[in-house]
Amino acid sequence: MRELAAPLACVTLLFVLSAAAGGWLVMRHPELIALFASEQMINGVQQGNLWTEGLLNVVPSSILSIGILTNNIVVSLMAFCSGILFGLGTFYIIALNGLMLGGVFAFVHQHSMAGKLLEFVMAHGPVELSVICIAGAAGVMLGESLIRPGLSSRRESFQAATAKAGRVLFACALLLVGCGIIEGYVSPNPAFSMTSRVVVGLGYWVVMVGLLSGRLAGRQPVRAR
Repeated sequence: MRELAAPLACVTLLFVLSAAAGGWLVMRHPELIALFASEQMINGVQQGNLWTEGLLNVVPSSILSIGILTNNIVVSLMAFCSGILFGLGTFYIIALNGLMLGGVFAFVHQHSMAGKLLEFVMAHGPVELSVICIAGAAGVMLGESLIRPGLSSRRESFQAATAKAGRVLFACALLLVGCGIIEGYVSPNPAFSMTSRVVVGLGYWVVMVGLLSGRLAGRQPVRAR
């Protein structure tokens, strides 16, 4: 993970700034939410119904988990693979997701439902967003290998960067499986209180840090070698 420290800091900063920009834009121009949310979602919120409500009554938890897992993996792979466009593709994916998150939260805040959405994402959000940023950092590393190959050829530099990112991405995929399970079984279930969601979310985030730093089972850190 040391090799990803600088790219991860840049990607995280971009995501935070993009989320802030998305929130500011929707607060100033509410009609822009149409760029980030479907008409059905917008109409539901305007009527006082968050789209996350009643998910368990519509889709079984197992099916919901599979769908969420697939979506998370696709987003993470896009953030990583688009790094082949000299890192620009990765920056676009990260910025777009930040704008969407900030815009959606601003929109539900305008309708006094931000607390409900925060409650929904608290259990899975910390790790899910962290993994997307880590995948983005790996994508930036791919782009950097093409821009600054050093003494090696671009092909050799790119192959080395891909190999370095492999182990980290495998760990991220495992973490996304857990996110999918949590988001399918815990997040939409009203039986779980906010306190329990915070415990699950922060606890799983600590597990993620332990896995990537190698503190679990006394293993070596997951490094981009």
